[in-house]
Amino acid sequence: MTLAGARSRTWARGGRRRRLGFGLLAFGISGLVLVLLAAVLVLGSLAAVDTAASGFERQRAELVAMIDPAASALSDVATSAANAGASLTRASDASRRAADLTTRLATSFEGMAGLGSFDVFGARPFAGVASQFSDVAAQSRTLSTDLTATADAVLTNVADSAAVAVGLRGLADRLRRLEASTGVSGSGAPGTAGAGSSLPIGAARLVLLGLLAWLAIPAIVSTWLGWRLARRPAKTMARAR
Repeated sequence: MTLAGARSRTWARGGRRRRLGFGLLAFGISGLVLVLLAAVLVLGSLAAVDTAASGFERQRAELVAMIDPAASALSDVATSAANAGASLTRASDASRRAADLTTRLATSFEGMAGLGSFDVFGARPFAGVASQFSDVAAQSRTLSTDLTATADAVLTNVADSAAVAVGLRGLADRLRRLEASTGVSGSGAPGTAGAGSSLPIGAARLVLLGLLAWLAIPAIVSTWLGWRLARRPAKTMARAR
């Protein structure tokens, strides 16, 4: 074996290792870039979902905070209706305002129930509370229809003020039961539903970031091996000279 032949084989082996090293470097660096982009997209998506959930929760608290004053107004008007038929006009107006409020409340809860179908890599963080929101929306929609019908009945049955008073008191009681079923107090403080919606988002964020970190390990190892292989042939060929 001649010295020239040995050098030729050394250069050939060094070239193959160098190409392999550059290939591993390209694979590792591209993997790290993809993992970084995926992390940015995941964090941005979860932040948007968290913001939407917080916005729905604030809207829900504001609307539910109006239920107790509306129920109190119905109770007061019912007392007046039992004493004087002239107050039935006020009862009709209060019923229509309460109907409008429950319609808005039903629309809000239907929007929040739609979050139950939101899918994050196979997980549905809002699925646990979606059914509760749907039930409250259905109750609100039914109650709005009843309130509208009561408002019409008040105008056409002025003579039967005592019966109207009983009906208004019943609607006020239903409003208060609806307030209790929403999980939000009369002061507007969030209940367990609002607190529970943020926990699945935080858990999903941790799981997804952990998955991305696990996927980054092969890219880091490939980058390191590629760097070692790309440097070693240069040293080997330098010694071969």
